[in-house]
Amino acid sequence: MEKEMLNINGNLINDVEIKTIQGKDGEVTVANFTLFRKMGKDGEKKKEYINCNVYGEKAEITKDFEKGDFIHVYGYYKEVQKEGKTYRNFIVKHVNKIDKEVEDEKEQENKEE
Repeated sequence: MEKEMLNINGNLINDVEIKTIQGKDGEVTVANFTLFRKMGKDGEKKKEYINCNVYGEKAEITKDFEKGDFIHVYGYYKEVQKEGKTYRNFIVKHVNKIDKEVEDEKEQENKEE
């Protein structure tokens, strides 16, 4: 089954947690963080929290991210069963911090066109 790849933008709700875990091929660096976003039309906005995992060298990119930063991630959702519960995490293939001022300027330019 092919994974549906998604682009998601959101704000960090806490600082990034970076740790090293033992993987199949040795130690792997993992960055864990949660993004918050609102989706939908004004007045009907749905709030969503996205638990993100970044593995390997890409995890190093997140070390300077801070609570409140506006972040873009690209990846896919993965569901894991643990102790009778289903957990849904977003596996990140690409991540970067978006300068909110630049993003606001782009939105303003699009409205003026």
